Amino acid sequence: MTVYKPKASPYYHFDYQYRGVRYHGSTNCKSKRDAERFERDHRTEVATGKKGKPSVTLDEGIGIYWDAKGKFDRNAKVTEYQLGNVLRLIGPKTLLQDIGDIEVARMVALRRIEPSFPNRRIKRGEVRPAVSAATVNRETELLRRAHRFLAKKYKIADDPIEWGSHLLKEPKERVREASPEEEAALFAVLTERYPDMADLVEFALLSGARRTAVVKLLWSKVDQRRGTASVHTKGDVWHEFPLTDRMKEIIANRPRVGPFVFTYVCERPAPARADRPRRIKGERYPFSKEGWNRKWYRALDEAGITDFRFHDLRHTAASRITRASNLKVTQKLLGHTRIETTARYAHVGDDDIRRAMDAVQQSRNSPELVGEKSTETRRKPYIRRIK
Repeated sequence: MTVYKPKASPYYHFDYQYRGVRYHGSTNCKSKRDAERFERDHRTEVATGKKGKPSVTLDEGIGIYWDAKGKFDRNAKVTEYQLGNVLRLIGPKTLLQDIGDIEVARMVALRRIEPSFPNRRIKRGEVRPAVSAATVNRETELLRRAHRFLAKKYKIADDPIEWGSHLLKEPKERVREASPEEEAALFAVLTERYPDMADLVEFALLSGARRTAVVKLLWSKVDQRRGTASVHTKGDVWHEFPLTDRMKEIIANRPRVGPFVFTYVCERPAPARADRPRRIKGERYPFSKEGWNRKWYRALDEAGITDFRFHDLRHTAASRITRASNLKVTQKLLGHTRIETTARYAHVGDDDIRRAMDAVQQSRNSPELVGEKSTETRRKPYIRRIK
């Protein structure tokens, strides 16, 4: 027999394997003899098929799901991170058959109030935003997939959890695109006052790449001969995209100092800090992730542009590429794994719909089509002769 008494429990527990499946848990017996009898009966039920719920912890189940499914996801690192959050919030020792609506609701509530980007430095007085509803929903949906996979594998019974009731309401997609007039006003300010930033912003607008990806663009990841560049993006992957003639020109005109393509000239010296060395006036340094925010928002203010974020450059690029081609091309450029994500970036307005309708109308009234219709109308009808 394999019964034992944990230090923190007054009851004996059992732990054994049958045909490669582990069964363990509390016998709810304080007597060792009673516990051994309980385990013997449990083994008999399992061997005869009457016991259909093996005691599998969430920790074990997540490991099984990872080996069978998770590590083969395209964004496996994101999946691994999300599974870690699920395991941490529900508890690694929680049995699969004990996970119900209460446990899922608790996980959602705890995750919702956690701060996003916990390792990021914040300025004095700045409030760290909470985890977004979309992030919580993605992790809840991942738990649903893992739970259903494991429930079927171990015959834990039907899935009684009402998963839809645990999904948070996500805010309506942000629709903000730079107009041609706003673009011209912005670059007029940037070119005059912040020429180094002007190149960075224009490259972001043409490529649709995220801010961090553009800021950290390496010379070693630019292939001028092939006309491509690669940026490090979400999921710890390298995303490659083609370069237009203007993007090649921007890169060719950048001073090649250090490993990064985009650098700026230091305007005033600064002492060394924990996250960077000393700054010397007149020397070039790579852009930090957020250190130039003040100049960016000052340029927007001088250009008369309101309610515009740097990430809206990515939305602008996506919308323009979609109008000029299709959503699949935009998905390839942005490096999205799901086209549904791309659809949230590529905005369609009434003017776009109207232009598409006008194009269809003009094609219907084209001379070629009208000529074919008129020819058809002049044809004599076919009359069947009856003998």
